[in-house]
Amino acid sequence: MNVWADLDPLWSISHEGETPNECRPPDECSLTDQRVVQCGWRDQPLLPEENPGDLNSDSSQLQMSPSLYWQECTAGRWLICNPEQLTTGHLAVLDGEALALLHSFEQPASPAEAARSFSRVPPESLLSLLRLLVGLGFLLPVQADPAQDGSAWPKEEGMILSAWLHITNACNLACQYCYVRKSSEHLAEETARRAVQAIFRSARRHSYRAVHLKYAGGEPTLRLRQVLALHDYALALGAEAQIKVSASLLTNGVALSERAVAALKDHHIRVMLSLDGLGRQHDLQRPFGHGQGSFAYVERALNRLLAASWPPSVNVTVSRRNLAGLPALLEYLLERDLPFALSYYREHGCSANIDDLRFEEEEMIAGMRAAFAVIERRLPRRRLFDSLLDRTHPGLASRYACGMGRNYLVIDQRGGVARCHAALGQTITTIAAEDPLEAVRGSSGELRALPVEVKEGCQSCRWRYWCAGGCPLQTYRLTGRLDVRSPNCAIYQALFPDVLRLEALRVLKYGTLFTF
Repeated sequence: MNVWADLDPLWSISHEGETPNECRPPDECSLTDQRVVQCGWRDQPLLPEENPGDLNSDSSQLQMSPSLYWQECTAGRWLICNPEQLTTGHLAVLDGEALALLHSFEQPASPAEAARSFSRVPPESLLSLLRLLVGLGFLLPVQADPAQDGSAWPKEEGMILSAWLHITNACNLACQYCYVRKSSEHLAEETARRAVQAIFRSARRHSYRAVHLKYAGGEPTLRLRQVLALHDYALALGAEAQIKVSASLLTNGVALSERAVAALKDHHIRVMLSLDGLGRQHDLQRPFGHGQGSFAYVERALNRLLAASWPPSVNVTVSRRNLAGLPALLEYLLERDLPFALSYYREHGCSANIDDLRFEEEEMIAGMRAAFAVIERRLPRRRLFDSLLDRTHPGLASRYACGMGRNYLVIDQRGGVARCHAALGQTITTIAAEDPLEAVRGSSGELRALPVEVKEGCQSCRWRYWCAGGCPLQTYRLTGRLDVRSPNCAIYQALFPDVLRLEALRVLKYGTLFTF
């Protein structure tokens, strides 16, 4: 019996401390908890009363998790995962014999019964395999505390509080899908310091152990000196409050000099770089105001970051306009071993009339599958499957699509506080509030955080905790409702199996093989 699993936390968990997707929800379970399950399965008892090596008792039973998903990824090898498991999410690949063992627990059965049915497997090997399947969440003790089967959500306190700091409204590009109405306004230095103070007030009040700051705009590198000084101030406040501080800078890369790269690296500020294609494919979506393309400048910035050993996470906005060039772009990124996230174009007030950005469901599905074929040919060592499908988060179960209205603050250039960076003008309170996060959570405006269980069309979907109903802002703008599934639902449902298959192939190539 053979099982393949990626138990290496350096690779199976993507880029700890980075933000490959600016809308990603904070982890509903900590990375430490995931590593305990992944790396400590051999030391955990199979059952509470287990006597190691004793397979003679039928008193205790195991059962296959009722929400497991499986599909054949290559001939005779099956990927297994549990998209409804609400704590840690794992994917493994089983051969036919191991799958048969797993299925033997569709009804409650004891390890002793399994030993009799699979008598050719040595008892110690069988116990080890069962421990692994329990550690992966595929088998559950029948008398387990309900909280142990992944049905209980951890409290939000103690996780990461994320904050978007809108450094400037100015930008050196004129991207046609941008939701920011440009001006020369910027976050004044005193306002910026008060904004950071407000973030830490809320973090302390709600017992957050970590704060992640996103320096954005506009184009934040236009005021990089201010960003660096502000980050030093945030680090000082974090040290005083014993709150871990991490940060990322969202940039188009055009003005990213070698000196700027060195400064960002010295300050441990990760870089999120926007790149929508190669050459003309990028230039069509992200030109300068006078119409000239920006790809050459972005590639220069990318090379500077790589030369400094400070690789960026690349954010790709996918639209009808650049969909055909996506395979070539992924080839380029994989060749350079760059992490990336694919996000779909979303209509809003600034771009609603640009028809060639809009995509149809079938063309997006076909275009993504063409891009996935490139990934299959060049499987990377790092995990990708949580960054390939727009705003979804496979393997990281959440009742919510993002942190909007829960654990996310957006502070504009005037000190106003909003729920979402794509709705910057809809402020709820200001940084003068004693607890801006509580104001955001308690507001009853049109944009609210709704759990996926209340969204029409989501309740019976096996992928609901990996999608959580999609971007709430996009859903509201296109349907006028928050309590319905994403307009991209059909795309997500069609592509989840493709994304999982890619992850299974990666695990087969780079994961650990366990033979029992």
